[in-house]
Amino acid sequence: MPRTVRSIASVVALTMPAAAFALTDGYAQYDECVLLSLRDSWNPAAARMIRQSCDALYLNNAMLLPRERRYHECVLQSLPGVRDNVAIREILTICSRRGEM
Repeated sequence: MPRTVRSIASVVALTMPAAAFALTDGYAQYDECVLLSLRDSWNPAAARMIRQSCDALYLNNAMLLPRERRYHECVLQSLPGVRDNVAIREILTICSRRGEM
């Protein structure tokens, strides 16, 4: 086996466990986000928005702009426990303004 191929194979073999660990750690953080945020959820619409924000922050975070991150953080801080659809709309509007979305 040529030396270059062996070098590439060694690098790939060494980085795979790190990538797998990072992926499982991301899922652990995502699971924690969902568990903590949905604990006090009463409204299906709020639960859906909370899950979407956990998805965005912990599963798709590499693609988020700073304003999107602020929006989803605001949703997770403000939405758990909200029961009324009107209140949900108001909170989402405020989070959009804070995130400048």
